[in-house]
Amino acid sequence: MMPNLNFIKEHGINPFIDQQKKRIVLLEQMIDTFDDGRSRSFFCRAACLHDLTRLERALNQALQKIKTDKIKQDNTKAKAKILREILTEIQ
Repeated sequence: MMPNLNFIKEHGINPFIDQQKKRIVLLEQMIDTFDDGRSRSFFCRAACLHDLTRLERALNQALQKIKTDKIKQDNTKAKAKILREILTEIQ
């Protein structure tokens, strides 16, 4: 909570709201594409705690790995594992 308050003090409320909207979009993408029924809370925490640039990079990495490894779109368990591993590495 303190980093949020410091961000608001430094940049103002509107940039903070914009940042939060971006976090929501990224979280929705994580849940829509990668949620295996067990990873939702992990993705929620990651969306709250990680830098937006790192989150975007992690999602792009995961999507690329899925494509490169030819993971089927309906294999949510494998997709969730890929994203969780990438997000864990950036902590």
